Amino acid sequence: MKKYIRLLVIPAALWALSMGLVLFSGGCTQSTPDTEPSGSLPPESTVTPAPTATREPTVTPAPTATPEPTEVPTPTPIVINTDTSTVTYLVNREFSLPEDFVPEGLTTPDVLFPFSDTTIDKAKMTPEAGAALALLFNAAYDEAGLTLYGVSAYRSYARQYTIYATNLATRGIAHTNRYSAAPGRSEHQTGLAIDISCASEGYGLETTFADTPEGIWVAENAHRFGFILRYPKDKEAITGYNYEPWHIRYVGTELAGYLYETGLTLDEYYGVPSTLSAEYLETTPFIDTTAESYLSIERQYK
Repeated sequence: MKKYIRLLVIPAALWALSMGLVLFSGGCTQSTPDTEPSGSLPPESTVTPAPTATREPTVTPAPTATPEPTEVPTPTPIVINTDTSTVTYLVNREFSLPEDFVPEGLTTPDVLFPFSDTTIDKAKMTPEAGAALALLFNAAYDEAGLTLYGVSAYRSYARQYTIYATNLATRGIAHTNRYSAAPGRSEHQTGLAIDISCASEGYGLETTFADTPEGIWVAENAHRFGFILRYPKDKEAITGYNYEPWHIRYVGTELAGYLYETGLTLDEYYGVPSTLSAEYLETTPFIDTTAESYLSIERQYK
């Protein structure tokens, strides 16, 4: 009997044990929790997303503006002045004065002359030019101890005709045209020009005046008083006349200073240099050499 009981108990125990294992295994199986396991990310509602890196905008350099070409202004041409009521008007072979032109108010400036009769025409100038000449002469004496003399200022058309015709008769065409203006074409008729000299030159009109202390001072200082050397050295082809360091012309201090600084002649300033060739000047007189007035002068020297 005990044998049979043992046989029944053992299988029952084995069955019970197997059932217990099954139950134990099922009881340890856990349902999926509502939350993520420890160590996992928190719910999406609480996750702060990592900031997205903002890309620096690509900077496109601003195009360099192409500068507009600078327009160089065209110099305004200087109008040739032929207004005889001014002091800057031009007189030369191309721009002449009428036969009856006489400057107003001619007067004798308060300067020294190498002749005693200062009432004659060649001792006279316009009031403005004469006053400026006195300042020039006084400054030469006060600043440098130099004494200047006026030799020949105003000349009428008729007087200039006589001088020009006389030179033609005695010195020929080439020399006359280089050193003497024809009537109506002389600056002396303006009353603004004068030939000057000094005692060491015997009051003569020679190029050696340029080398005297007086001539040097005048060349360096005449512009301060409104005068220019009208026929400078190395400008013969432009003025049409040979070098005359004794011949000064009043144009006012502004223009005189400008011409002194630039080295321009009055002809260059107005843009009208002489267009006459050397051949023309050597062969062509500026007066009618068949006229009785010329022939009468010519006969005096034959």
